[in-house]
This record gives sequence, C-alpha cells and structure tokens, in this order.
Amino acid sequence: MPSGLYVGTTPNATSSVAGEVARTNSNTVNPNLIAGARPPPVSRTVPEGTAGLSDAERTVFGGRRVYSLSLNMPNLNSAGGSWIIHFAALKADSTPANSSSDTAAPSDLSSPVATRKVDPAYPLELMRQNVSGTVILHAVILADGTVGRVRVLRSIDDRLDQFASDAIGKWQFQPAMRNGVPVAVEATFWIPFRPARAKSDY
Repeated sequence: MPSGLYVGTTPNATSSVAGEVARTNSNTVNPNLIAGARPPPVSRTVPEGTAGLSDAERTVFGGRRVYSLSLNMPNLNSAGGSWIIHFAALKADSTPANSSSDTAAPSDLSSPVATRKVDPAYPLELMRQNVSGTVILHAVILADGTVGRVRVLRSIDDRLDQFASDAIGKWQFQPAMRNGVPVAVEATFWIPFRPARAKSDY
C-alpha cells in the first residue's frame, strides 16, 4: 500500500500534524457492515403490457410482475452509458429445486446486484461503419449469482449479438433474495451499442 493509505482502522491513526496521534472518531461506520448490507426490495415495477417492455419480453414474462433497474455503464458501447435490466421470478415449472416457487409475495423479491461486469467488445471497424443499436438478451441469473441460458431476443447485428452474449455470460451477481433465500430470476438486458461522437475542435 502507498504510504499514508490504510484499509480499515489502525491502532494509532496518523494526524495532519507531524508527531501527533489523531483522535479516533467513535462515530465511524464499519465499512464491512456497509459492504455486507443487502439492497432493499426493488419497489419500481413495470406492469405487464406497458411500453416499457418489448413484445418479446411480454412473451417471456407473461403475467408475472416485472421489476426494472438501471445500470450506469459508461463505456465505449454507449455514449449515454445506461443499461436497462428487467427481471421477474422464475415460473414455478422452471424453478430449480433448491429455490422457492413463485407463490411468495412479490414484495419479498430483492434485486440482484452486479458484482462483476464485463463490457462487450465493440470493434472500431463496426463503429466506423455505424453498426449500432440496442441488443436485448434474455438470461437466467441463477441462485449462485452466475448467468446461464443466454439468448438473443432482439438482434441488431450477428457480431454484436455474439459480443453481447459472451459478455453477459461472464457477469456475476449477488443473487436476488426472497424471504432471505437466494433465488433464480429471469432477466432481460438492454445493451446499447452507440459509438460516441468524435469531439470537434470548434
């Protein structure tokens, strides 16, 4: 670690004045408690049949309650940097044996939290050709936080579809929780491929 940087608390924290020992702040929050805290249940839902879902998503989710969250992804893929994820509890007939069924109260379902994000490739050649748009992928975020069963719901280009699928398959999540138990959810990912405009000198 570089000099002057510390992780956690130290027995004698250094002071801004040489030779002095800084007073300990008794109100300091333990960072481990913050890191281990689960996010609250997602409260904003997208009712089935609204313009917030594509036709393909309505078919996937059926009449289940659908939750929506936005990820800030400032990267080469999107000048705006925001991705949209919709998710819902798995259907009862496709729920893994070690997870609860879809009969619990919807408000008990908390959001999965991305802990490892992988950007899709976006070759410069495709940017120059203005190959752009939004790929929509469908996948299952499993109860162990891994992603499986990735498939394309909306295609914009075979190459970009494959780059997006490969990337999402490598993501890791803190899984969704229901009544304190990790559960698998079906999710759709809106992945924008929009090259940033070149800056002008004028």
